[in-house]
This record gives sequence, C-alpha cells and structure tokens, in this order.
Amino acid sequence: MNLSSSKEHRGFTLVELLVVIAIIGILVALLLPALASVREAARLTQCKSNLKQIGLASLQYAVAKKHYPMGRDDTRQYSVSWAFRLLPYMGEDSTFDTFDKDFRVDDEENAIAMRTPVTTFICPTRGNFLANRNFDNDDAEPEVTGVAAGGDYAACPGAEILYNASGNALDLTKAGAIHTNSRIRPSQVTDGESRTVMIGQRHALDIETDHVDEPWKQAWQIGDTAFFSGDNPDAIFATLTQGLPKQEDAGKAHMDSWFGGPHPDSTPFVYLDGHVLAIANDTPVAELAPLGQIGDGGGVDAS
Repeated sequence: MNLSSSKEHRGFTLVELLVVIAIIGILVALLLPALASVREAARLTQCKSNLKQIGLASLQYAVAKKHYPMGRDDTRQYSVSWAFRLLPYMGEDSTFDTFDKDFRVDDEENAIAMRTPVTTFICPTRGNFLANRNFDNDDAEPEVTGVAAGGDYAACPGAEILYNASGNALDLTKAGAIHTNSRIRPSQVTDGESRTVMIGQRHALDIETDHVDEPWKQAWQIGDTAFFSGDNPDAIFATLTQGLPKQEDAGKAHMDSWFGGPHPDSTPFVYLDGHVLAIANDTPVAELAPLGQIGDGGGVDAS
C-alpha cells in the first residue's frame, strides 16, 4: 500500500489576523514617539550647530573689528541688524555687498541684501526657510510685505531690549554684548566670556491669519519680521529677565521678544567664548538674568 502524505494548507483565521494587526498597532504606537524624539534630537543638534557657526562668525568679526557686532545702528528703515553684519564672515559676501545705505531696507535697490534667506539663521524645527516676512514701517502697517528674509535667533542686548549706550554712558550691569549702537570690546566683559550669553533661539510661532484683523501687527509684535533689518527690535533682540517659556507657554505670543523655541524643555544659546549650551526652560529667572549682562557680577561658568 502506497502511503502518501499531504499537508493541508489553510490561511489565517480572522482572529489570528486581528491579533497580528493589534500587535503591529502596538509596535507602531511604541515606535512613533521614539522616532519623533530622535528626529527632534537631530533638529536640536542642527540648531546648536547653527548657533555654533553664528558664534564663530561673531568672534571672527570681533577679531577683525575689535568689538562684537553692533546690534543695530539706527531705529529707522535704513538700519541693519547684527545678523546682516555677520554675513561676510559666513560666506555671504555677495549678499552683503549689494546693500546700499542710501535706500530704505524695503526698497527694491536692497532686495538682494534684505530678501535672500540664509539657512544658518533658521531653526530646522520651525523650518520657515522662505523669504516671506514683512518689513517694519516705523511700527505702522508695512508698505512691503511677504518678501523679507527671516531668522529665528536673537542677540541679548542686556537687561532691557531697547538698551542703548556707548562710551562713558555704558552701564556694565545692564548692557549685553550686542545692543543698539553697541561697540563692546571683549576686554569690557568683566563677567567673563564663558559666563555671558551672546545669541540664542528666539521665541517665535506661526502667525495666525484666520480670524485676525491685522496679522501684520501680530508678526510685528512677536518679531517675526525682516531679520536683516534693524528697525524692529523684537526681530533681532531678546532678554533673559523674563525667563524662558515653559511648556504651557509654547505657541503663545508675547508682547516683548523673549528667548525660547520649539525644542521641548530647553533653549540653545551661544556664549561670548563660542561654546553652545541648551539651557533648561525651567531654569529660575534669578539664575538666567545675570547671563545677559557683561558686567553685573553674576552668571555661571557653563563652558
């Protein structure tokens, strides 16, 4: 008698399929937060790299000019920001050289200088690399909109966002290294360069265009306007005297520009000696505030 064996082939039962689908769903649910965390960690690393490059450009500027970059040289529509002054030290000479100080920053004559985005100034998490910001118009409704280059980093002018002093009027206990009309020499930083913040990520959020009567005003208030122009202080400066935004403050507008960003729990800064550090957002204001002044006797060596 010939014995033959045959295997009975059958598919998965419905119950088995449901179990497999459930397991896959659980694995995806477990992996997605981890992947998101990895992506955000990579973005924070890139953001810190941006600040490192900005810091190195600022130090090269200080060596060449004998002082840190001026925050801005005027408050009108002919002023340029500290960021614009750094362009030749960031390989952007051709953009810098097109600027004509005889024309307003929003004039077509200065289109290349003011409307060419530089990716190093953009936080990868926020990722708004387009030249789509408004030009300030002396705090009135802008005449030129949606064409200016933006930026996500701010210099610390000291204890006050509008701090403006030089020469004998300089108050080391209130001044930051980069403020309006500043010409701060490294030798004037009595607190120490490793104890003093130079530039950090500025708190910003996407502008609400729906159900807002004047979206330009919201952009002006939070400083999301032309970055290479110097006329809107909230676009180029921020202070540490009000602390950093907690998690519940993320995405909220603030009348005064402050540091903080889209990265969970911390905000990256570059110090005057060029080292970069992400500071925890829950750091007490009493510890943060002294980091912004060049000679108040405070600050912690974070190098």
